[in-house]
Amino acid sequence: MGDWYGRPVDAELDVIRRITARVGVRGGVHIGIGDDAAVLDDGNVLALDMVVDGVHVQRSTHSPGDIGHTALAVNLSDIAAMGAKPVAAVVGLGLPDDFTADDVEQMYDAMEALAASHGMSVAGGDISASPVLTLSVAIIGRTAHGVRPVLRSGARAGHRIVVTGALGGSAAGRAILGNPALGTGMPDAHALVACHLRPTPHVARGQHLAEAGAGAMMDISDGLLLDADRLARASGLRAEIDLDRIPLAAGVAQVAAATGHDPALFAATGGEDYQLLATLPPSTGISPGLTVIGHMTDGAPGVVALRDGGDVTPERLGWEHGRV
Repeated sequence: MGDWYGRPVDAELDVIRRITARVGVRGGVHIGIGDDAAVLDDGNVLALDMVVDGVHVQRSTHSPGDIGHTALAVNLSDIAAMGAKPVAAVVGLGLPDDFTADDVEQMYDAMEALAASHGMSVAGGDISASPVLTLSVAIIGRTAHGVRPVLRSGARAGHRIVVTGALGGSAAGRAILGNPALGTGMPDAHALVACHLRPTPHVARGQHLAEAGAGAMMDISDGLLLDADRLARASGLRAEIDLDRIPLAAGVAQVAAATGHDPALFAATGGEDYQLLATLPPSTGISPGLTVIGHMTDGAPGVVALRDGGDVTPERLGWEHGRV
């Protein structure tokens, strides 16, 4: 989620670096800016993500329920990426004049349904007038006793890189919403659109990976390659991704071909999948549902996309808001 609208992805990272240089980490906080969530000294994790109409969602395509679900789901995904269980969230709500009380009810009904399914509470927040619909959600989670939050920086050379599920569904769904003709006669069109409108946070899988000893982990929000690049740089290593191993959601290859894209690169750069990206030591078993897509090596920190052993890393690693 977090790209700075209308700017290149590296501009967002530059802003984060500038902010980090100007704030301190004091008593009670163990890990500050730079991961999917902050880590408190007691092991609890704290995250915040925003959803803004016209940037992350479109009211022309997203119902109030879709928007509420998405706002909480992307925060749950950050908690999942730390290997934690969500406890509570608070919501900052900016409402434009044309957003009705019924719309608010539908939005909160969807948030409550998702919260209940994860055993957590929407525990408060604030409401303000706003020129554009904005939801800012802060969420707190807790790791199991004896399990440390999983950071982006814990990968080691020789670790295998895994993902928790198929990729590209959200990008394909977004493409169909933008051009409905792409979905005509496609059996998977409805499911792809649902991937985009109602993302699934993989909280239980994140806890399982943490308990299994994952070295590093983050959620795939801005694209597999971009997020793998961030994980690799945080760990000071090179992430080598085999494009031919990337699992594609059903229908993604058809949408990619129709829009003139290589299917694997389409899935690897499209963003908003909210699957988990993790690294596992060689001694750790690969449980069902996980797909090994590469490994961590020594070398210049960053990501390399490989096909038949050759470097085919694209210039654009992930999705930029406002860019087609």
